[in-house]
Amino acid sequence: MAPENGFGTSMIPRRFMSSTRRQRLPLLLPLSWAAACVDFTLGTPDEVVTEPLVVEEHFTQAPLPQVDILWVIDDTPSMADEHVVLTAALAEFAGELQELGLSWQLGVITTDVTTEDAGVLRGNPWILTPAEDDPAAAIAQAAAVGTDGMEPAGGLGAAWLALTEPLRSAENRGFRRADAGLHVIVISDSDDSSESVLGDDPAGAFAELLDDEAASGHNAALSAIVGDATTGCSGASGTALPGDTYLAVAAASGGATESICDADLSAVVTSLSDLSVEWQDTFQLQATPVPESVRVEIDGARQDTGWSLETDAVVFDAPPAAGVDIGVRYELAE
Repeated sequence: MAPENGFGTSMIPRRFMSSTRRQRLPLLLPLSWAAACVDFTLGTPDEVVTEPLVVEEHFTQAPLPQVDILWVIDDTPSMADEHVVLTAALAEFAGELQELGLSWQLGVITTDVTTEDAGVLRGNPWILTPAEDDPAAAIAQAAAVGTDGMEPAGGLGAAWLALTEPLRSAENRGFRRADAGLHVIVISDSDDSSESVLGDDPAGAFAELLDDEAASGHNAALSAIVGDATTGCSGASGTALPGDTYLAVAAASGGATESICDADLSAVVTSLSDLSVEWQDTFQLQATPVPESVRVEIDGARQDTGWSLETDAVVFDAPPAAGVDIGVRYELAE
């Protein structure tokens, strides 16, 4: 202990104070250096790089699996020449249906709306399917309705009777399937006269029926092989009055219209067969893609045009052909 002589700590030699400071400096420097290293490490983390997830989906184009086809054939005496042409055309029609691979059902009625058999499907069996031993022969036999029918000829009224109660659940039971499209095909050389069944506006009443049938999400249409609008027609297969009422329903429902005066109905049958099928043009993806990454192939061939991306779905300008493989490859959006 320093003597209490009035000098206090100031009597400690200066060299000892300096020596003490020099000993402390090395301790301060390492602490400062260590703190700097910690700040650097925490402030610059390594970036994580991830590869984009690529998804590939495949679809197969297929026609509507089921369609119910109702032929409404005018059986009045003036139809004799047209029936000859129709018989030959029906064989091709049956062949077209077989090639499409549909689960089809076909029934035939006449344009009669006055007798107790009005709207009743003809033949036994009254419903024809691809399971027939000879579908073409079976259809031709059912379509041989003769020409003994009585006026008035009301194709819309007869079809309405066939498709509604009580015939729908009785004599015509089993013809209409809930998950099948409907295609009504009328062939007549006169215009519709169904006022006794459908009231003053047969076209409007039948259009409403088709709308009801289409409410399940399947196509429902009427096609008309009748006389030309306004003027009627005359040709190798006969003469016909204007079929304006039928033509109006066909136009409203998206059906086909052809002149009954054409001697060759093969083109008509082909177009009607095509209308019996709904071709898909929209293919919904299971995830959201990066739009610019989408690539489309059909049967392995890349398609850079003819399609667009809309709300996570590939939409084609025209439906792809039946049975093709549609491949869609894309990067998954975050």
